[in-house]
Amino acid sequence: MANPKKNQILPLRHFKSLFLGVVFVASSITVIAFSQSGMALSSNPESCSTVVNNVLPQGHFSRANFTASANEFTQENGLFWNPLAKTWLTQEQMELLQLAYTVGFEDGGHEHAEILQAILMQETIAGLLGRMGHMTAPVGKRSYGVMQVKVTAARDVLNEFSEFGRFRADEELIVRLLSDDEFNLRVASKFLLQLSNRVGIPERALVAYNIGMRASYQVDDPKAFKYVLKTKHNLEEIVRPFNHRFGDDKLRVATAAQGAAGS
Repeated sequence: MANPKKNQILPLRHFKSLFLGVVFVASSITVIAFSQSGMALSSNPESCSTVVNNVLPQGHFSRANFTASANEFTQENGLFWNPLAKTWLTQEQMELLQLAYTVGFEDGGHEHAEILQAILMQETIAGLLGRMGHMTAPVGKRSYGVMQVKVTAARDVLNEFSEFGRFRADEELIVRLLSDDEFNLRVASKFLLQLSNRVGIPERALVAYNIGMRASYQVDDPKAFKYVLKTKHNLEEIVRPFNHRFGDDKLRVATAAQGAAGS
């Protein structure tokens, strides 16, 4: 014979489980919504108006007046917005860009320094993408460090500039390229100058840096090559605005001289 009390309690248990399940789902949706809004704040420049509001007078922010307010905010707080990656540059990225200018200026002057910075942004977004190149590439074709230097390119530089040191094994050289950003930048700077001296055309030197010397001669119009266009875009949209704000005395003198020459 069935127990009547048991039949009465069973539906109550089902109701309790269903209620807890609904509460759990609702809580999960709320957490996801908040986490997505937080991610949007960090990646969307318009959402950054919340940050700007913390230091500037309250008011309505359209795209135009947000941009002006964001510029004022970055000036006061030493930040720089990367419009290509749509994120703020980290302190490490900013220091790498400044180091790239210093290295490039020592090697080849103002224009060479800015091109080196533009390549740094193109190769790894100034270190944001890491130091290791495509692992699917054959070992001899892999590139390393913030400037994505290949071992063969580094060897060409080392053969000409013994002051960079001697590396008996490629593995030892690879470790240095990965772990020492300044060494990586100096090797890349010298390699770019070697390419420029060989091909004589700045755009073709950029193509050679990207796909190699031999392959670069198969490109009919280096100025229209995708890597060249992106590097020049980095130069105009990131490097020069960045240098205008954060450049040291050498850069200001070089920029003034460049302006005087053009006038």
